[in-house]
Amino acid sequence: MLGMSVLMLAAATHAATTGDPCAGFDAEASRPSPAARPVTAGDLATIADIGRANAHDSESPFGVSPDGRWIAFVVRRANPPANQYCQRLLVAPVHGSGAPREVDRGGEFIREFISLRQLGAVRSGTARVITPHWSPDGKTLAYLKRTEGGVQIWTVPVSGGAARPATRLPFEVEDFRWAEDGAGWIVAGRPRLAAAQAAIRDEASTGYLFDARFSPMIADHPLPLGDFPMQYFHVEPSTASDAIAGDAIRAAAPHEAARLDPSLHPDRPPGAKTYVKRPQGSQAWSEARDPARLFSSTRLRVLWRDGSSAVCDDAACASVRRIAWSQTGDMVYFLAREGWADSDTALYRWRAGDTSPQQILRTADALIGCAFQRSEMICARESSGRPRRLVAIDLATGRSRLLFDPNPRFASHLLGEIRRLRYHTKFGVEAYSDLVLPPGSRPGDKHPLVVVQYNSEGFLRGGTGDEVPIQALAARGIAVLSFHRPFGAPGTKDAASELEYRRLARRDWIDRKNVQSALETGIMAAIATGRIDAERLGISGFSEGTSAAQWALINSRLFKVASLGVCCEDKWALPLNGGIDYEAYLREMGYPLFEDSDPKFWAPLSLAQNVDKIDAPILIQTGEYKIGLDVLAAFRKHGKPMEMFVLPDEPHVKWQPAHRLAMYERVIDWFAFWLQGERDCNAAKDEQYRRWTAMRRIPTLPPNCAADTRPA
Repeated sequence: MLGMSVLMLAAATHAATTGDPCAGFDAEASRPSPAARPVTAGDLATIADIGRANAHDSESPFGVSPDGRWIAFVVRRANPPANQYCQRLLVAPVHGSGAPREVDRGGEFIREFISLRQLGAVRSGTARVITPHWSPDGKTLAYLKRTEGGVQIWTVPVSGGAARPATRLPFEVEDFRWAEDGAGWIVAGRPRLAAAQAAIRDEASTGYLFDARFSPMIADHPLPLGDFPMQYFHVEPSTASDAIAGDAIRAAAPHEAARLDPSLHPDRPPGAKTYVKRPQGSQAWSEARDPARLFSSTRLRVLWRDGSSAVCDDAACASVRRIAWSQTGDMVYFLAREGWADSDTALYRWRAGDTSPQQILRTADALIGCAFQRSEMICARESSGRPRRLVAIDLATGRSRLLFDPNPRFASHLLGEIRRLRYHTKFGVEAYSDLVLPPGSRPGDKHPLVVVQYNSEGFLRGGTGDEVPIQALAARGIAVLSFHRPFGAPGTKDAASELEYRRLARRDWIDRKNVQSALETGIMAAIATGRIDAERLGISGFSEGTSAAQWALINSRLFKVASLGVCCEDKWALPLNGGIDYEAYLREMGYPLFEDSDPKFWAPLSLAQNVDKIDAPILIQTGEYKIGLDVLAAFRKHGKPMEMFVLPDEPHVKWQPAHRLAMYERVIDWFAFWLQGERDCNAAKDEQYRRWTAMRRIPTLPPNCAADTRPA
């Protein structure tokens, strides 16, 4: 594959012969620092991750030792040629110097469960956050690992030795903590879900009744229907000399379950969103200012250990995300979102006796999974131009120091300039986007522009779904507008439920109109920099971003080309392949479907209905191909340019490394062809360019890849 480094090829060769997807990566740290060069698709496809990528309010992906001296974490790195992940459990010092030490490696990628309407547990493509936990004596690490035995707890001595499975429960372990005495674990899992999955497997021999359990776009078999709440257990393994003999298991006590889910704490006040309590009795929690509103801002309440109380009802406490107590219990720390469109993260402290909290730090960087440890806050931190690193932030000064960088060589890459553009929609809603210019861009340069959707937070990698390699596009001379979708459309702020919000947002398509206004305003702001060619604009989209791209293609003439990670929100294939439950979901919002479809309703959104108006070529790369077949057929019937690639065994969010790299490279080729008139010299791609040239209805290109494909 073009752009694949020698290291990646070596990794593939070693992985094939050794079965270890980490082979080929191990020697990288000892190699000399590479010369500065632009970012490639391969660079972005092999970034090392700690925790869940592109998730900025997730749980902590690391564990700090009981004495506060060490930090443990799992580093995950994709190996596209092997289509596997290298996963390593590392331990690093919190203070001082010294390289991290590997204590275990291996295991399969663990995909998270999500609830999807009435489908209780759908296996997504997003990574579960794997948090290592230290034994109370600090001698052993335990973490979740997926092998042929499923997802279970594994333990490994910190001082060295082999890791071994510590449980063999008949259900998937989804979270856990050590028991207070260190003799077992408090485990979260769903035995009833495992039983429902087993019943579906048994049903296969006689055939499945097509009912509300089916969602053809997800699977060709039923999925567990209904609610499968998490259950909590105390597990004490008993072991034989060379194998696990069994697990002693009982229901967890309420105080034990609360260690995994603070919402279960018996002292938690009704309506509390985030809640923390110290053993000495101090309590703090956030709550909605207006509980009747779905998206109410918050306030912070504190009960100090001396029995006094306080309420923070000002702007600093309007969007509280994480709370922690100081060791003494006379100070509470919290993280909040604030600033333009809540795009900044702020750290506050509130001392007993103070009238209001004091700000310690405010940053546009993403702070992920922060843990408060004595005088510091340890976080995974990423900026728009730098991938995630582990840092310690001083709780007195806000200054940050580096603990570990899983991608130290990324700093040597030549990145494009990143500018944050802030503006209002025509409805008065705050919005923003990040403009990424090609490396070396100078005043007077006019670059084509591609819109990448629909969240622009932290490291600008590939947009929501991680499908469009932002810096690799910039390296090809294509500017990128990383578009952050505004939420809270006009007329929806008083919604009391999720259903009411969806109905209000759909009324007169007000939400779509607000997003389109933000998109158009952001593009105009980018053009106003003088660096963008307004005649060469492209758009990409995934999930919600697909719907936004559909709307933009139909209701504007801005874009010459599009790329979608799933297709499409339309009136036939989507509800049919979403299943009976998804069809009901659309109807309860007022969507007219199938024979009842209303052409007037669908006029601003349906690509199939508007096929005669669409001239922009559209690339689709998806595993959910069934939901776009009506649109694909309409484009084929009218001779309009559309190409779909089906990625096997992929859910909504793709997870396979080989597919990610293929998507990255194909989308770069696509936009470079249509916006720059350029083609890749790789002879293996000749057929690709023959198809695309035929779409353009210009003569077939000669074998010379230097030919200009721009229309006369």
